[in-house]
Amino acid sequence: MEVEIGYSNRKLKLNFDDNVKVARFAPRKVDHAVTYDDFVKALDRSKLDSFKAAASPLVITNDGFRNTPTAQVLGWLRDYDRQFFDKCRFLVSTGTHVYPKEEHFDKIFGALYSEIKDRVAVHDCHDDKSMVAVGTDHFGKEAKINRLAFESEATLAISSVEPHYFAGYTGGRKSFFPGLADLATVERNHNLANSLDAAPLRLAGNPVAEHLDEIMSMFDSSRVLSIQTVLDVESKLAGLFVGDLKSTFEQGVELADRIYAHAVDEPFDAVICSLESPLDKNLYQTQKGLENCQAVVKDGGNIILVSACDEGIGSKHFYELAQQWDVVSNKPVDGIQRFGSHKLSRVLTTKKRIGVRLFTEMNHDEARRVFYDPVDNVDQFITENKQSNKQYTVAVVDDAGSSVLKLRPNAAKQEV
Repeated sequence: MEVEIGYSNRKLKLNFDDNVKVARFAPRKVDHAVTYDDFVKALDRSKLDSFKAAASPLVITNDGFRNTPTAQVLGWLRDYDRQFFDKCRFLVSTGTHVYPKEEHFDKIFGALYSEIKDRVAVHDCHDDKSMVAVGTDHFGKEAKINRLAFESEATLAISSVEPHYFAGYTGGRKSFFPGLADLATVERNHNLANSLDAAPLRLAGNPVAEHLDEIMSMFDSSRVLSIQTVLDVESKLAGLFVGDLKSTFEQGVELADRIYAHAVDEPFDAVICSLESPLDKNLYQTQKGLENCQAVVKDGGNIILVSACDEGIGSKHFYELAQQWDVVSNKPVDGIQRFGSHKLSRVLTTKKRIGVRLFTEMNHDEARRVFYDPVDNVDQFITENKQSNKQYTVAVVDDAGSSVLKLRPNAAKQEV
């Protein structure tokens, strides 16, 4: 049996023996995209009218690392009410990401950027003077948020909802926390991702998601009008929800599940994950494929990430963390959890249950330094690992950075 998967800018052909049973998964497409008329109807039903008296409404957007249709939504908003739009200020929610480059501003705001650039501010998680404490979390530490959001009398938050490999889902509260939080708060939150209970598609019982909810509850979101979007695999606007932050996020989650989530009845002997651009550029980003699909691999089975990783590991900090990692205890040598530590600990925790393999162009020794085991030939690896007299099950996952596989509740549990 021959199967083709994406690899870098070409197709990789895989040939399997007759006793290999293959199931294929990919994000789903929608037939009809959301239109401007749909947007107008949603705004007409919202409380936007109550925001129009505000002297200077604040619009919070994602940064250029997220595939949110911000420019489209803002263009529609301007067409809907030019007077309101011309009063708006804009705040880019960056979390811990670097200050956007000019190309990122163009991606976020499109043709509108030249018109509004003097009204655009960017969050800086390191600038403590720009923060206001909203309360104390269960760690006994202050949680802080950008002062512009804290003081705004009317805020419009534009985001997108899709599965997130340890927060459960992006969107909703993430525009504020971690998007507009101080570095220390983000670090405390992300360090909770050392637990594999922090998983894609999971909110209840997910320590990262529950901490976000905890600190979000300290912030007055009654002055927030939320616009949550969901894109399909072709970046078509599949859904748009306007209203309060909680209900719009929940509606986005429901639609994102229908597009990106796949429930299976039985785990697989092997899962082959094809990563697409930009997640195939480096290993740091490629890990999303591992997190999205590892739950459906049988105990003792293997997950194979197919990703060129032309930029190598992709993070000098990630590499340096690995150099100071105690593999046996699965923690830093000095015992101090730092930003990004969770990515290393999750790989090693997963390897206690299954093999974590990588088919790649990057230097194999570098891959091993961050605990991935390279393979030279995917077909040959499958052939060598299957038993000749037994059917071997393989899942092939296209766009594994977006597709999420999960076992149905009554399926066989995987233990870690």
